[in-house]
Amino acid sequence: MKDLNDLYKSFEIGIRSTKATKPQEYLKSIGLDYTDLRIGFNSGQFHHREKQEVKDHYQSLGLLTPSDAAVRTDEMTAYTVFGRYGLVFPLMNRENVVVNYFALRFELATPTEHYLNRLGLYPSYPNQNTKRLFIVPTVMDAASLLQSKALDHREAVLALYDGKLLPQHEKAIAALSDLEEIIIIKR
Repeated sequence: MKDLNDLYKSFEIGIRSTKATKPQEYLKSIGLDYTDLRIGFNSGQFHHREKQEVKDHYQSLGLLTPSDAAVRTDEMTAYTVFGRYGLVFPLMNRENVVVNYFALRFELATPTEHYLNRLGLYPSYPNQNTKRLFIVPTVMDAASLLQSKALDHREAVLALYDGKLLPQHEKAIAALSDLEEIIIIKR
């Protein structure tokens, strides 16, 4: 069964689909390039045509929540899908494995942002040789800074979790033995 890392690969393929014109256009409108950054698209259909065992697995990961929505037969269960029809950004653990998703549901009247859980860092744990670290309030701010190509090889960026510094941020920062400067960017 797919874990978050494996499923994310399918989201990265999904953003490249010829049918994914709306997410591609949205990214272009905000100045982000899915060919340059790790950005996926969740159409909300990853569980379709899967056995119940797989759906249960996705439910245990927090990706599916049973819903009361009407379905064709009593034998089927409707689900609410995490980040349905949204852009998905991966949060990584220290081993560079996807352990969390940040989803931006851009098609809603008011775009909404959600995290799947409280694990991992975006875009990843900083390289051990980082000298200057930029800390930004959101995943979107970090993606914009990465897209700008303004960072040199000894600089890194970390997105706060919903504007908050979590223990994993503190541990990652404390592990940077060459760190000389932290720059906090506020909105």
